[in-house]
Amino acid sequence: MSRVANRYTKALFELAVEEKKIEIVRSDFDMIESVLKESGQFSELIHNPLIPASQKARLMQQIFENKLDRLTYNFLILLCNKKRSDLLPEIIKKFYQKLLDYQGVITGLVISSQPIAQEQLESIHKKVSAGTGRKVQLSQEIDQSLLGGFIIKIKDTVIDLSVKNQLSKLRNKLIFG
Repeated sequence: MSRVANRYTKALFELAVEEKKIEIVRSDFDMIESVLKESGQFSELIHNPLIPASQKARLMQQIFENKLDRLTYNFLILLCNKKRSDLLPEIIKKFYQKLLDYQGVITGLVISSQPIAQEQLESIHKKVSAGTGRKVQLSQEIDQSLLGGFIIKIKDTVIDLSVKNQLSKLRNKLIFG
């Protein structure tokens, strides 16, 4: 299904760029995503294959008509009519990723055993941005199995500055010279 979601995302994104509505669609998706998170019934409805597409489209109309931009609203109705409403969460996620790429931003993850102080996180951010030459958006994850230090993941690159890794390197150096 991911290829199908990619095609829908690409088409919507290209239309949003063409009509200069990227930020409007992003804002609309923020609203839709919050409805998906807050309402388990809405989420169940869009994923339920037994509910007819016309009924899903009517519900989308009741919930979102006059609350979303025309482009986003028509896209939702199209998804319902094509029996692809179950792809909506994946499309939203992929749209956000495309938007970051379009803006020249790459995402990364800092994994540590404890929350990192804000000034230390800013220092990591500056160094990673300088190293990549692009804007970087870092999120933080806690992994209690780490002894200390941190691991940075950006796309396919992993920078392991954890104590566990440092000890392993030291061990190998002592054993193998």
